[in-house]
Amino acid sequence: MTARTRWIVAFAGALLAAVGLSAVGLSAVGLSLGSASAFATAGHQSSAPHERVRVMTLNTFYGGDDLDLATEDFCATPNGCAETLKQIERAIKDARADIVGVQESERNTERIASALGWYGSDRAHVMSRFPVINPPGGNGLYVFVEVAPGRVMAVANTHTPSDPYGPYLVRDGGSPRDVLDLERDVRLPAVQDQIDVLPRLARQGIPVTLTGDFNSPSHLDWTQAVADARPDVPFAVKWPVSAALAKAGLHDTYREAHPDPVAVPGFTWTPGSPEADPHEVDDRIDWVLRAGPSRTIDSTVVGESGGPDVGVGLSPWPSDHRGVVSTLEVEPAVPPVLVAPATRSVTIGKTLPVTYHAPGKPGERVALLDRRGRTAAWQPTGKTGRQDGTVALPTKRLRQGEYDVVLRSNGGKVLSKTQVWLYPKGEPTRVSVGKSTYRTGRPIDVSWSNAPGMGLDWISVFACPKNKCEPNSDYLVYTYTGSRIEGHGEIGPDSIGAEDSWPLKPGRYVVRLLPDDGLLSVAESKVFTVS
Repeated sequence: MTARTRWIVAFAGALLAAVGLSAVGLSAVGLSLGSASAFATAGHQSSAPHERVRVMTLNTFYGGDDLDLATEDFCATPNGCAETLKQIERAIKDARADIVGVQESERNTERIASALGWYGSDRAHVMSRFPVINPPGGNGLYVFVEVAPGRVMAVANTHTPSDPYGPYLVRDGGSPRDVLDLERDVRLPAVQDQIDVLPRLARQGIPVTLTGDFNSPSHLDWTQAVADARPDVPFAVKWPVSAALAKAGLHDTYREAHPDPVAVPGFTWTPGSPEADPHEVDDRIDWVLRAGPSRTIDSTVVGESGGPDVGVGLSPWPSDHRGVVSTLEVEPAVPPVLVAPATRSVTIGKTLPVTYHAPGKPGERVALLDRRGRTAAWQPTGKTGRQDGTVALPTKRLRQGEYDVVLRSNGGKVLSKTQVWLYPKGEPTRVSVGKSTYRTGRPIDVSWSNAPGMGLDWISVFACPKNKCEPNSDYLVYTYTGSRIEGHGEIGPDSIGAEDSWPLKPGRYVVRLLPDDGLLSVAESKVFTVS
């Protein structure tokens, strides 16, 4: 939890946009290729193995490189504390994690994964020592992790809005009704997509984990017994986020391992930070949840050495949250039929690796189709029809634009489909507005192309007084791209920050595209006028 609240409204919607996933070692999206190739082992249809995996959730505090470990304050230079990022890596190693859901990663998920020799996705904010696969239909809400040859589990990660914070409302005299109204309005909508989608995967026999900084206590913690024991918990609360996820079949692994919240509170908020509240309250707001064919073996807090209930300690601790790591026994599943390109943004002339899981019948092929449905390139899955493998599609002399990557049967039926975009070498990221002049109060239409496609890419308006535009930290009203590579949107009265910045005052402005909830812009529009 931090004071930054840019994603209060838009986070859930951003997750539901078209997905593309990066893996370390590839130019942009990554699947498990090479020596750790996804679906590379034949005979995986045998009885499902049981695998033990350690799943961790970790909020890295502004990307993991903005905290000075020596001063316990912000770095003098933004993103300037590389030694803190090293400490994040050490925390993951010490926790012996296999899969990590990261919050506040700010472009650093793949960077951390690369340092660990892992696979990572800046879009899904998931990293793993196992191959990571982007399934069509996952829509950014979950990815597959291949924990055994040819068998997967689904991993989702989330970060709900931080403000207003429910326990502060209780601390300041809010009633149980006040708290429930707040949570149902601010945080419950942010997990509705997980509630709608993840249980369906579990019912299909796929193990599911959901990690996150939920910015909410659990209904399993604020019980009457806890209220009787803790002065800072004046009454029991059935916190809506945790209750709704539990009702959907997502089990809290920490409470399964430690069922008594009085004896083992397991606080993850907070070991302290530059933004610490002088009247802070402690709580357990970082969770590892599970569903489907799985069971909890154990779970522990990862945090500062000697901290309360900390089972894996590290000093100095590099975040304002403690993490949680849970050991699960899972029964990984054979994935559904899928085709998964190694990147959503392809440089023309380079080959595009595509991983597939097919029915395994003769004549099946992976193809690249242009917008008119014409085949631009294709490769067979094998003479006799292989179920699993990777093919390389050539892109030489193809035109810039959007293409479909498809898995086709011998009869031409499309069995799976997803999108990629082709760009010439050196093509920049672009962002633009539709007009040079807008009337006060009229929405600003924005377009972008060749965007990074990270999980929290955003476009914001910046004022340009006296022909000099404000720095990235002085953002006004903004919207998220939904992690789309190309797209159109609108910034207006319903956008984030509109309560303080809309309507725009008469003057000169630009819009900028900034990757992954960070303050580094990669594209800027021409100046436009509001009059």
